[in-house]
Amino acid sequence: MASKGGFLRNRFLRFRREAVVLFYAFRHPLTPTHLKVASVLLALYLISPFDLIPIMIPFFGLLDDLIIVPLGVSMVAKRLPPEVYQQADQQAGRFIGRYIKRPLLFALVVLLALLLIWAGLLWLFWWLIWG
Repeated sequence: MASKGGFLRNRFLRFRREAVVLFYAFRHPLTPTHLKVASVLLALYLISPFDLIPIMIPFFGLLDDLIIVPLGVSMVAKRLPPEVYQQADQQAGRFIGRYIKRPLLFALVVLLALLLIWAGLLWLFWWLIWG
C-alpha cells in the first residue's frame, strides 16, 4: 500500500499532466465544444477570487480549490474522445519532459502567476470603481 505522501504526490503529478492535456485538447479541432467550455470554466474558477467556500475560512477555504479543480480536470479529461486524448497526452508528455523538470517549483510558479492575475484583476476593479 502506498504511503499518504506517495498518494498525494501521484495525484499532483496526474493533475499536472491532465491540466496540460486539457490545454492541448482545447486547441484540437475534434474536441467537443462543451468540453472546451468546461475547461475554460475550470480555469476561470481557479483564478477567480470567488470560491464556493470563502478562502477566509481556515483550511476549508483552500480545500475547495484543491478538490474541485483537480476533480473537474479529471472529469473533463476522461470525457475527451480517445484520439484527442491520445494526441494531447503525447504533446503533454513532451511539454512536461522539456519544460517541467521540478514539479513543485512549477506548482509554485503557477501559484505565483495566479496570485499576480488575481492582484491585477483586483487592481483593475479598484481602478474602475474609484479611478
